[in-house]
Order: sequence, then structure tokens, then C-alpha cells
Amino acid sequence: METGQIITFYSYKGGVGRSFALANTAVVLARWGYRVLCVDWDLEAPGLSYYFDEHLASPANAGLLEMIEEARATPGTGELTALRHRTPVRLPEGAHLDLITAGAVGDETYISRLQQVDWEELYEEHDFGATLEAWRDAWMSNYDLVLVDSRTGITDAGGICTAQVPDVLVFAYTANQQNVDGVLDIVDRAMKARDGLPYDRPRLLTVPLLSRFDAQTEYEQGEVWRRRLAEMMEPRLRDWAPRGSSAGELLQRVTIPYFPVWSFGELLPALTESPRNSEQVTYSIASLAALLARRLEDVGLLIENRDSYVETAEQAARQDFEVDVFISHTRAQEPLARTLQQLFLENGVTSWVAGENLRHRAQFADRCRHLVMIVDETGEDLFQNHDTALFLRRSVHTTTERLTFPVVTSSAAIRELPRLAQSLQVFNLEDGTPAQAARAIAARIRRDSPSLRPHSSRSGRYDVYLSYAHADSNWTLVLAENLKRLGLDVFVDEWEMQPGDHWPSRLEAGLSSADAVVAVVSTDWTRSDYTLQEYALAAQRAERQQLIPVLIGDVIPPPHVAERNYVDFRDAMTPRAYVEKVRQLARAILHLPENAPLPRSASVVLPDTLF
Repeated sequence: METGQIITFYSYKGGVGRSFALANTAVVLARWGYRVLCVDWDLEAPGLSYYFDEHLASPANAGLLEMIEEARATPGTGELTALRHRTPVRLPEGAHLDLITAGAVGDETYISRLQQVDWEELYEEHDFGATLEAWRDAWMSNYDLVLVDSRTGITDAGGICTAQVPDVLVFAYTANQQNVDGVLDIVDRAMKARDGLPYDRPRLLTVPLLSRFDAQTEYEQGEVWRRRLAEMMEPRLRDWAPRGSSAGELLQRVTIPYFPVWSFGELLPALTESPRNSEQVTYSIASLAALLARRLEDVGLLIENRDSYVETAEQAARQDFEVDVFISHTRAQEPLARTLQQLFLENGVTSWVAGENLRHRAQFADRCRHLVMIVDETGEDLFQNHDTALFLRRSVHTTTERLTFPVVTSSAAIRELPRLAQSLQVFNLEDGTPAQAARAIAARIRRDSPSLRPHSSRSGRYDVYLSYAHADSNWTLVLAENLKRLGLDVFVDEWEMQPGDHWPSRLEAGLSSADAVVAVVSTDWTRSDYTLQEYALAAQRAERQQLIPVLIGDVIPPPHVAERNYVDFRDAMTPRAYVEKVRQLARAILHLPENAPLPRSASVVLPDTLF
């Protein structure tokens, strides 16, 4: 999975199997291979750890309460405390997950310390909201799924768990009216509270979880309740259920039936039962686990073919691609494929070129994350059709994003695209060179995990356009961030390129609309055809556009660079020296004299080369 998500399990009343569902869902996900963290936020009645007691690597001597106390004592240190009090859980067959318990419950001071927690004071006087945001960021960076066990009823802690903390709220209930009315009221409150948060959050998604439902002995009464509950829960499904789907069918997929044997003690049937046996409780638990792992997407498949949906979720956790890109081509376009392979390598993207053996091509495609297909005017190619069909069929239901990039040799070749690829964004070589195509595709692949990811300005005018080689991307992105902090509008392809952009036009627009072009000149930069083309184009516009080289690494500047006024970072070996060079560059971009104050003063990010 690309980034983690946080799921809160909530129930209005106790005794509905909320912690049972959470613990066993966590076990299923961990056994599939997902990175899982469980957090016991039920501070007043902690119990989640009982499910994992015999699997703890060591006793839990601290947990959430201690984290809250540290946040109260030293506000602003959330990034340091977020993962400090994890307890490893070692499951059979090498599976594992992490647990943050409620705290040192065995400590005789636990209750008195808990009574001193004032949530309103924490937020107003100790900036607990910012601490919680730091915890969220750390949890989502280190785990695929974070499962939070919330306090029942109407409480301040429960409100935090249902509104600020989660991306998804799973609310457990049983088939009685007080449970249903109470939990729906809390969910509505959470939705309203979510909308009022001073944080950037998508809409809260909610999953109704009917638990401990026994319709075997009282079938007719069970069917009456199924219909009633489907009608009441349908509004909570609208944000993610397929249009036209039956709420009753969907709720049935994630209903946890009642099995008397599992009502005794804190047990983990997910360790011993098969997720494919519909006569066992883990069958329903696995359906819920797959739904959460797949981010409530492709739910139509869960209704039509539950086993396939679960299998795909399991496979996605263990997907390990050996290579970034598979290049599919016709026989005539193999030289172009080899050229693209080399250009991808220069941009930090690994690739395999298709061979003529159909069986080997299928094996290669499965081991590559993305697909590039080169299409010319000669018409559809049997092997390419097979490549595309195989790739799309095997990637359409995976939680890992797999992209297809058609590269056509001319506008006429667009008509020859395989049917499955005709709706995709096309890279037309009539509009640019193979080097530009490789750079644009590499930037699109990398945009999912850049080291810095601010929002694109898309303003139409920029103070500076950064030209750089891929090998220097981390250094350049740090420089871009520092320039933005000083108030400059910066164009960097990884920040600005959006899905659906016409890439040559977008890059040309960024280059031509910038007041200055900063070329990050390194040894790799001097070897890149694309950066040299950008430099030459900027040099032609010298009358209306500044061209400022920046020297890094151990580069010896070429004559056409050395003759210009450049900023030399090669000797900036300390933070102080680096900051001075950044400020020198900003003044040059803004035409300010030496030592003139800059428009904005801000903290500075340091590149890895200084550590």
C-alpha cells in the first residue's frame, strides 16, 4: 500500500464484540503481510491487550496514557513519542504486528493518573491537536493499517477517536434498537465534528459492522432485522458502495455471526480458522479485513465474488515488484524501446524490454510495476494486445497503483492503440523527444512518494524554474522547498505535473513562464540531453529570463556554464554556509543587492549531503 490509513473501531455499548473484531481483523491483515499497528484508546476500560497477551515479545510497561502525559509535559514533541511505546506482537508462522496498549494498567497509580487527564485542557493549553496530528503522520508513515479501539458511549476520548483520528470509522452494533439509535447518533456527531476540524481531511468514511448476529435459530426474525438494518444503514454506505448495489447484500458480507464458542475469553480464531470457510467466523473477519485493506474500493467485486476480492487483498500485501517499468513494443520498435530503457535508467527508473517469447513476456510483466507500450502506425500487435490485457487484468483490483503509459510514434499511431489503452493519457513523440517522454514518465512514477510534497501552485507565473538531473532530485527538492519558504513561486516537475497534463506543453509552459531558470549543475546534469536542451532554450531567452547555474558535488563546470554568474554550493559544507548560499540565490532571482532583506524569513530544510 502507498500510505497508511487509520481505522477506528467504535461501539455505542460494550459487549458487541468490537475489540474481538478489531483484534482478529489485525491478525488476518498481519498474516497476509500488511504492516499493522493496534492502539487501545479505551483508557477507562482497557482490554485489547488481553487478546495478544500470550504473543507479546515483552510485557507492556507503557502505552497511550504515558504518551498523553509526555504530550502534556512537553508539547510539540509528538513526532518523538508517536512510536516510543510500541509493544511487538509475535504471531505464529512469522507474522507480527505492533500494539500500543492503554498504558501500564498494572501500575497502582494508573487510575489516579487517568483521572488527571483533562482533554479540554490538553487541547487548549498543551496543543494536543498538533501532537495528535504528529502521531497520525508517524503512524501512517510506518504502517499500512492502524486499528484504533475506541471508548464506548459518549465521551471526550471517544469523540477524538471518531472525528480527528480516523480515515475510516467502523461502528459495531447488534440487532437491538438502543444499539442502532445510539451508534447512528454518534456517527452523525462524528461527521459534523469532522467537518469543523481545523485540519485538511477528506470526508470521513463509515462502515456499519453488524456483530454477534444469530439468524440460524430465529431465521424469520433475523430476516426482518436484516431488512430493517439495511434501510437504516444505507445512508452510511453511500460514499463508497457501488451505485445500484444492495445495502442488504453489502451488510451481509461484513456481518459477524454469533458463534457461542468464541464468546468465552479473549480468543483469536483468525489464528486457527480458514478465511475461506463460510461456516467459521474468520470468513466474515477476512471480508472486513479485505474491505479495509482495499480502502473500501472495488466493492462490487466483494458482492459478486467475495473469495476473489479477499484473495486480491491478500496478494496485494505481498506484491513485491523487481522492476519499475515493463516496455512492450513491436518488433520494428525494439531500437526505440532500448533507447527508452537507457533514458529511464538516467532518470532513476529501472525497466525491462519485452522479448519475442510470449511466455517470457507474461512473466516479465508480472514482475514489473508499470507498463510502457510503444505503438506505431503498423497496426495492432498480437503480443502487445496480450501484454496490455494481462497487465490490466492483473492490476485492476490491486491496492498498489500500477500505471500504463502508451508512447506513440505519431498522431496516426493513436488510432492503432489497443482497445484497452485508448482511454489512457498518450505520450506522442511528434510533440517531443524520447528523452522528454522518459523524463515525464519518470516524474509521474515518482510523484507518489517524493521526499517533499507541497501543493502545486498552478498559478501560471513562477519566480523560478528548476532544471536538474534525476540523480540530484532529493537535493533539488530541498532547495525548492527552501525557496518557497522565502516566498518564491517555484516550478519543479514533480510538484507541478498532474495526471492528464499534456507533458511537453506543461513543461514548456513552466519554463517559459518563469522569471528565472536555475540549473542545478552536477556531473549527472552535464550528461543529460534533456537538461542541456533546457539550458540552451533558457540561454536563448537571456534578454527576458535570468539563467542562474548552481554548482553542486564535484562538478567541473563546462565553459558555457563557467562564463555565467553562478552560485557555488560545492564548498557549502556546513548548515550556516548552505543557508547563506540559498539566500544568495534567492537575492539573485529577485534582483536584490547583497545583504538586502528577503521578503520572508523562514526555517530552512537541510539536504542529506550535510548529514
